[in-house]
Amino acid sequence: MSQKIKILPAVMALAGVAVITGLVIYLGAGQVLHTLTSVHPLGFGEYVLAQLVIVLGLGLCWRMLLRSRHRGSFWLCVWGRLVRDATGEFLPFSQVGGFVLGARVISLGGVAMSDAVASTLGDVTTEFLAQLTFVGIGLVFFARKAPGSELVVPVAIGLCVALASSVGLILAQRGTGTKLFRGLALKIAGTVGEGAAANMDRLQAALDTMYAERDRLALCASFHLFCWFGTATASFVGFHALGVPLSWLDAMCIEAILHAIMALAFFIPGRAGVQEAAYTVLGGIFGIPPELALSLSLLRRARDFVIAVPVLLAWQGVEAKKLKAAL
Repeated sequence: MSQKIKILPAVMALAGVAVITGLVIYLGAGQVLHTLTSVHPLGFGEYVLAQLVIVLGLGLCWRMLLRSRHRGSFWLCVWGRLVRDATGEFLPFSQVGGFVLGARVISLGGVAMSDAVASTLGDVTTEFLAQLTFVGIGLVFFARKAPGSELVVPVAIGLCVALASSVGLILAQRGTGTKLFRGLALKIAGTVGEGAAANMDRLQAALDTMYAERDRLALCASFHLFCWFGTATASFVGFHALGVPLSWLDAMCIEAILHAIMALAFFIPGRAGVQEAAYTVLGGIFGIPPELALSLSLLRRARDFVIAVPVLLAWQGVEAKKLKAAL
């Protein structure tokens, strides 16, 4: 049974790749490639730069949950966030695997393991709450733009379910976090060989300390919301790089509904296929030709690939040095 669970992400990833290939063929590979190659290098550079600015904001959000005594610098959190996103999106670990490795990275930078785990959980939770707010705002404008769309009701229902789940997530961390996150904490600790740092009492104490600082949490969630609107701006830049004169508000609506759809496919590495299909459907609603909508999805993957490859190579170098020092 466990072997099947390990194979499932790879199977889903292959299915996603098949969907991407099918869409490219269906829409005309030549037309899609022509659209992608027509993007000016400066436009693509601006698209990549926009995403890097967002990552800086996300690193700042994580840093807000680490006080000075935790030894977590801003740049260490940015580095941890880059590794978290690169491994979660491009390696067959799923999003949870990205969280594990991101926490490991900042622990290697001097942050106590209990604080690394607690801050990761807090950062994920505040980002999730900000995402729900962003999706809710986008849904309101989307419903006004396309009141007859069949996506409105399912997304609204999913948003309500997610809100209820977020309350349970917070309560679990406050009260029964020791039981709920025991497996995650032990997994992280096991990768660095610091079993003592995974003591559940220390983890719960770190979580309680973090949640007691409500102003810090509120500020972190606010900055996360700002970063989510930053993703809309990046999408706006991407569309214009492809020559699509889309308004910022329409780009925000597309980005919000896109993330609502992709959230349902969290178990698929890189959301392969899901992102392409969602872009194609949403593009049609906003009058964007399907080949252009698909081109933005592929351009987005190219952007993420350009960022992730050097991050993954650098991360492997750090891990190699760590292993060499341990021998």
